Amino acid sequence: MFTDPQNTVSVLMNAFRAGDSEAGAKLTELFYPELKRLAASHLMRERQGHSWQPTILVNELYLELTKIKALRPSAAAYDDDRAAFFALAGLLMRRLLIHHARPLSRKAVKVPLWDEMCANPEGNLLEIEDLLQHLENINPVIRTVVEKKVFEGHTAEEIARQMGCSAVTVNRHWQFARHWMKSKF
Repeated sequence: MFTDPQNTVSVLMNAFRAGDSEAGAKLTELFYPELKRLAASHLMRERQGHSWQPTILVNELYLELTKIKALRPSAAAYDDDRAAFFALAGLLMRRLLIHHARPLSRKAVKVPLWDEMCANPEGNLLEIEDLLQHLENINPVIRTVVEKKVFEGHTAEEIARQMGCSAVTVNRHWQFARHWMKSKF
């Protein structure tokens, strides 16, 4: 399939870093057997009777890789792109396992969007999407913060880690969104 695997990995990693989610999918396909072994080693450290198998973990990894828009440069320098990809894959697998292990009540923490932000608690989904679209027009990062906080239940620290910024920045975006939404009603 590939004549020069190292060169192919470098090309795919550069495309993936630039935001090509298809490159992440191709890397997963290229390294599937090794990723499955990595997943199995992660699962060996989990509790007995875990509901996930290595294949499921690799599939979840694939889905996470396709969501990544672009990668910031890493603080850790890797000699080769293969090592960088496996470091990212290992990190994402650990996060996926942690998220899967959380009780359902912790996965979906409710942030009362309408109670806290708006005077109209009877708002419908179209109004919410309209407000989120306006926020995105102001700054797409603010919309992302609101979605992660309200719909995914993440804390400011978790959002900061995911977005590669500080918790102070996340809180500043959150405060802006709250005040902006209150002014709309």
